[in-house]
Amino acid sequence: MARRSEVVYQIFPERFAIGAPHTSASKLALPVYHAKGNARRGWHELPAPRPGETEGPGKVFYGGDLQGVIDKLDYLQSLGVTSLYFTPIFKAPSNHKYDAVDFFKVDPMFGDEKTLKHLISELKKRDMGVILDAVLNHVNYHNPWFLAAKRGEAPYRDWFTFDANGKHQCWWGNEYLAELNLENEALQEILFKGSDSFLAHYLEMGISGWRFDTAQDLGLKTARRMRAAIKPRFPEAQLLGELIAYAGGWLDGSGFTGMMNYYFREAILAWLAGDINHRQINLAMQDYYLACGHEGSLNSWLMLSSHDTMRLRTAIPDLKLRQLAIAAQFTLPGIPLVYYGEENGMQGADDPDCRRPMVWEEDQWEAPMRAFISRMIALRAQHAALQHGALVMLGDRQDSNALVFARHTEVPGEYVFVVINLGRKPFKETVFIPVPHVYSSVPLRDLMDPERPPIKTGGGFVNLEAPASGVAVYAPFEPFDNFRFYKARNR
Repeated sequence: MARRSEVVYQIFPERFAIGAPHTSASKLALPVYHAKGNARRGWHELPAPRPGETEGPGKVFYGGDLQGVIDKLDYLQSLGVTSLYFTPIFKAPSNHKYDAVDFFKVDPMFGDEKTLKHLISELKKRDMGVILDAVLNHVNYHNPWFLAAKRGEAPYRDWFTFDANGKHQCWWGNEYLAELNLENEALQEILFKGSDSFLAHYLEMGISGWRFDTAQDLGLKTARRMRAAIKPRFPEAQLLGELIAYAGGWLDGSGFTGMMNYYFREAILAWLAGDINHRQINLAMQDYYLACGHEGSLNSWLMLSSHDTMRLRTAIPDLKLRQLAIAAQFTLPGIPLVYYGEENGMQGADDPDCRRPMVWEEDQWEAPMRAFISRMIALRAQHAALQHGALVMLGDRQDSNALVFARHTEVPGEYVFVVINLGRKPFKETVFIPVPHVYSSVPLRDLMDPERPPIKTGGGFVNLEAPASGVAVYAPFEPFDNFRFYKARNR
């Protein structure tokens, strides 16, 4: 099965780049940024609210936009990413746009529909895609639908839920986030069922899929309805759910096509922090793979940070430990998601600090991290086993503090053995490999260190090695000109 080697790059549009011809000063001078309660920042200032700012971090603006992304596409392509994921871009009063007032209008802070179409066109020229963020659970209480509902107007009153006292249901008790009644069929038509629904409108425009905010609030029933409406018309569309928890059971083939794998993130960070041992981390990786299924796992995002979490460098200051996390992200089943700036070692504590503007000054980049991520992107793209191979966990049967596993396709000879060694001593253990077509005496090369002497497989086992606090990725190779371990007839 051919499968593209996907790497998703997450962009918080307000903080990535300001497009030409604007500067920070000229962009923030536009009237759209001067609504009551808004605060404006120079690009190099921190996003935390200042004394006297009462509206909160969601009202702090820097001026990033879609044209800024277009201007940086060469940068993104050179890094090796294949798809962009934007947090919401639709009209809303906040900087994060998770409180839409119009699903069918690009927020003027970011541009307009013409700019979005231009971006999609430029991405297609580079064989890249874009995934947009759909917030279907709630809208801003200034949304015209909700204002009409409060006045008792049909059909809008039934698009929301009110109690006997006229109070509306709202997300996490935030009155300004009015929850939509997704059981209403007329609303379903507008959001996802109709031929020109919200989801279909932008898929028709050329986006490659949707990420759905607060999947637990949407529920599996809504996910199944969306898939039934969208997939017949857009069979390649990605429909990913956000669930900051274990996603087992959410990928049964009838709803979301993938999930944001926070379970992976939390387990990796806990292991690197010393909060869990090597058996727990190996079993946790097996947990998500078995529960989500092979295809569900491959279509889910393996993420280590996002706009909702502390940045990786702040969470794990040690470069070697962070590289272990990145190695796991790019070798386990799933689509690696890189949060903007992580490739350069950007800092950032919890929200809003994790949403700092992108650092574009190269002298402030963490060069070793950038080089490592670029290398892992290239490595994954070169090996089918890392892209779509099945997973066999091995580290839970070993003694060392390491994450150890095999990835293999159905093609004999397409396999790798991965050792991510958290131990302070080199890893050197005999590991039995219950994987078909791992023949005896096949030489293996460490793709992370090609100068390391090759090792050989035994009769169903291999003596694996890895450096202290380091990574090894072994793959078979053919050493002879006139002999093949993996012959064409074996395939």
